[in-house]
Formats: sequence, structure tokens, C-alpha cells
Amino acid sequence: MRIIRYFAVAVFIMSNACAVNAANKTEKLSQPELEKVLINHTYPLGGKTLKQSKGAMYFSADGTFEIVWEGAKGKGKWKANKNSQFCYTQSLWDGEECITLLRNNEKGGFVHIFEGNKRMLEDGAIEEGRKL
Repeated sequence: MRIIRYFAVAVFIMSNACAVNAANKTEKLSQPELEKVLINHTYPLGGKTLKQSKGAMYFSADGTFEIVWEGAKGKGKWKANKNSQFCYTQSLWDGEECITLLRNNEKGGFVHIFEGNKRMLEDGAIEEGRKL
């Protein structure tokens, strides 16, 4: 009986250690951190880097942005929040959309989450300057 208890305790400790490691793989960004990542930067849409993407967004400090998606160009408004998200509306399609952006502590770069789908952004994928 003692062996089973020790085994159960060992399994519990190991499972908690794994959960802690999984939790540390990504990290939420504060609103100021997220704004620093985005403002005056070009963000890839649909790929791991700008060169591999179907489009991109360029964010301005005044809350406006430009978007290119599969050759179509548009403009919109954006805002970062404390939940590691930026939300936006723009002229290419209707409605507000939100993207969660997490720092990837395991591989560098970021984890982009949109409509429940995760995409890895390589380190340096969000490029400084307007590169549309």
C-alpha cells in the first residue's frame, strides 16, 4: 500500500512540474508591451514571416493601421488591451477582430492566436518600419 501512495505522490509532483513548464512556454504581454511590439512595425498575416505571409498590417501610434491582404489594400483602427490582444476594424471586411499575441519563451518570437488557431511567428517576424 505504501508503494502505491509513494507512486501516486510521485505522479502528482511530476504532473505539476510538467504543467509549470507548459505554462512558462508562453507569456502574456501587457498593454504597453504589446503597443511597443506593434507601433511603427509591420505585422505578418498568414505566415511565419513577412516574406511568407499572405498580407501584413502596419500600426501607427495614433490608433490607425494599414492592411494588405492578398493584394487588396485597406485602412482601419486598432487598440491593444491588457489581455495580450489587439483588436481592430478595417475597410477590407466587416466586423471587429481580435488577435492574441503571446511571447514564445521556448523558441523566441511570438504565438499568434486568431479564432482559436495558433500560428508561430519567428523571432524578427514583426519588422520595424512600414513594409507593406
